[in-house]
Amino acid sequence: MYDPQEQLVFNSEIAVAVLGRAGEFVLIHLDDAIEDAMAAAIAKGYGYCGTLAVVKGQAAAKCEPDPDSVYTMMHAALAFVQQVADRLKQPPEGDAVQFLEHLYALEDPRRE
Repeated sequence: MYDPQEQLVFNSEIAVAVLGRAGEFVLIHLDDAIEDAMAAAIAKGYGYCGTLAVVKGQAAAKCEPDPDSVYTMMHAALAFVQQVADRLKQPPEGDAVQFLEHLYALEDPRRE
């Protein structure tokens, strides 16, 4: 059985781990190679604060239960939201772009 934070990651479209302390943090994307990022954060003295994710289009978070983690996660959530918004602004890759180009090229039946 998975713990709640693992389950959050498995169910998400995008997820990050938050490592930090006293409001300083680093977001580590869990779909990337994370070893170097984790090592750099640990070298700064950062600890694990929790996980931020998007699940079925909804924001979700699991936080460690200490006050410093909660404080740091609140700051990290703003940066995470900005990353998600930036990602949504990017055009889709692959077949989706071709589909949208063909869709746009269709004649509008309302103009007849």
